[in-house]
Amino acid sequence: MRYMLLHKTNDDLEAGNPPDPAMLARADAVLEEMRQAGVLLAAEGLMPSSRGARITFPAPGEQPRVVDGPFAETKELIAGVSIIRVESKEEAVHWALRFAEADPNTPIDILELAD
Repeated sequence: MRYMLLHKTNDDLEAGNPPDPAMLARADAVLEEMRQAGVLLAAEGLMPSSRGARITFPAPGEQPRVVDGPFAETKELIAGVSIIRVESKEEAVHWALRFAEADPNTPIDILELAD
C-alpha cells in the first residue's frame, strides 16, 4: 500500500521564512530512517502558496478562474509531502508519528493512494 503524508504549513513558512534548522535535521534523520527501511518512495518540500495558483469554479457552467497565491487559510495548506510504501495504515501512522517527534507542531494528514 502507498500512503501520502501531507505535512501542513504554518504562518512562518507561508511568509517565506526558512524552517528551523534543528527541526529540518530531525526530519532529515526520519527520512534517512525511511530510506534505510526501504519504505520511502518520494519526499519533497513545497514553496509558500504565494508562488502558486489555485483554479476555482465560481458556478456550474462558468469558466474556471485562476487565482494567484498567497492563500488565506494557512491551516489547509501543505509544506511538504512524503510518499511511502508500507504493509498497512498502522505502519503509515508509525512513520508519520516519527515525523511528529521531529516536528511536534506540524499536523500530518495520512492518505492512502489509489492503485
